[in-house]
Amino acid sequence: MKLIENRWMFAPILLLGGSVVITVTTVLSAVVGHPLGMEPAYDIKAAAWDEEREQRAQNDRLRWVVTPTVASEGLHRSILIRVEDKHAARVPASRVSVECIPILLGESRRTLELAASEGEVGVFRGAFDCSIGGQWEFRVVVDTPSGRYTDVFRRQLPHARADAMPNVLPNAMQGVVKTEASRG
Repeated sequence: MKLIENRWMFAPILLLGGSVVITVTTVLSAVVGHPLGMEPAYDIKAAAWDEEREQRAQNDRLRWVVTPTVASEGLHRSILIRVEDKHAARVPASRVSVECIPILLGESRRTLELAASEGEVGVFRGAFDCSIGGQWEFRVVVDTPSGRYTDVFRRQLPHARADAMPNVLPNAMQGVVKTEASRG
């Protein structure tokens, strides 16, 4: 019963524990290498909101369909984009670019200019190398003489396995591995 009578003796312990949790959370969020859930250069995108609304209206008028196929083999990631209009006819675009953004590490984004497939109208291919797995966002921009179309899609990409990356070890580490293997 004395514990219940002296319950206020736990107040300083709870306050100190709470301040430690808040301090650790603040420090970790300040030093983490990427913005926590915040898109890089979001202020520039927010300032261009009118252009964003106009582009969405143009997308609604065009009613094109972007059909993506994303494949992964170790570090190598390949993207195939098929662009069709509302009647399922392929669109001969002059330029197709894709901004590839890993959600986990937003600053590792890259932009690809896709090449048109020979003999196939409206089909574009590109590739990049990256070991980052997880959820990725792909922002597609299709430029044609009749206008610009944009689309966004997300895909889950596997992490590149260590055995799929044979040349990743530094030369010194490879020497150690060979030496250990030759002894045994």
